[in-house]
Amino acid sequence: MKFLSLVMIVIIGCLSYDLWFGRNGIAQYRTLSVQVKEARLKAEKLTLRNQAVQDEIADLNQDMLTVEELARDELGMIKQGETFYRVIEPIPATSSKR
Repeated sequence: MKFLSLVMIVIIGCLSYDLWFGRNGIAQYRTLSVQVKEARLKAEKLTLRNQAVQDEIADLNQDMLTVEELARDELGMIKQGETFYRVIEPIPATSSKR
C-alpha cells in the first residue's frame, strides 16, 4: 500500500510540475497574457494614429484652406502680394564667467 501511495504521489508531482512549469503551463500562460496586453495597447495606439492620419487626409481632400495652412506653417510659404516680416528677438545679455 505504501508503494502504491508513493507511486501515486510521484505521478501527481510529475503532472503538476508539467501543469505549472511545462510547455503550455501556467507560467507560459502568464507570460503570454502580458505579451497579449502589450500587443493590444500597441495596436490601440496605432489605430488612433491611423485615424488621425485618415482625418488629416480627409481634411486635405475637402478644403484648400487646410492645404494653405500646412504650406504656411511647415514650408514657410507666403501668398503673392504679401510681405514677409521676420522678427528676431534680441539675445539676452548674460554675465560671462571668468
